[in-house]
Amino acid sequence: MPVHERITYRIAIDASLCNGCNNCTTACPVNAVLGEDERFDTEEDPRVIAIKNGVAVVINPFRCDGDGVCMIVCPQNCISIEFIPLDEYIEVERETSKT
Repeated sequence: MPVHERITYRIAIDASLCNGCNNCTTACPVNAVLGEDERFDTEEDPRVIAIKNGVAVVINPFRCDGDGVCMIVCPQNCISIEFIPLDEYIEVERETSKT
């Protein structure tokens, strides 16, 4: 199945509530599949979420598979996942590819 048909969710984190516990990054199934990767501190970071400067940040929001595990393990309730219509995802991808 092409990526644009599979990815229909976007994750957001309220950094003002995040305590940097790292629960979300370790629970994320997309991050887990990636395993240890030396590129994590470069512009090519493939993870959905990472801890940067002591708080969780979204690195690749459209890689989120929408399973919600990160929301469940977050003690601060600072993570939300929203449905993204396929046409909006395709438009974002088109704009990204133009740059």
